[in-house]
Amino acid sequence: MSDKFKALVLNQEGENFTKEVKELDKSFLKHGDVTVKVDYSSLNYKDALILKNGARLVKEFPHIPGIDFSGTVVESKNQKFKEGDEIILTGWRVGEIYFGGYSQYAKVNGEFLVKKT
Repeated sequence: MSDKFKALVLNQEGENFTKEVKELDKSFLKHGDVTVKVDYSSLNYKDALILKNGARLVKEFPHIPGIDFSGTVVESKNQKFKEGDEIILTGWRVGEIYFGGYSQYAKVNGEFLVKKT
């Protein structure tokens, strides 16, 4: 995994809400024990609300949205997953409380993942 990647980053300072694609360092990813190279992410109703103005669903900024995604494990400290595993993630408040899939890479709790078979 490269040390740099791109992600859609939301930020809010007072009433000023912004959305911007930024280049980030992998140290920005702060949650979880499995790092995934994101291949696909969807746009659902909650994502649309969050992208409009945070919709009071996002509690901490800056934030990477994207509630659902699929991809390939690139690093894992979870016994259930190894590098190369293909995964799917839906829900678990990812994209709301935890950084989500509108990013080239996501780092999440392995318990949130389902292995693609």
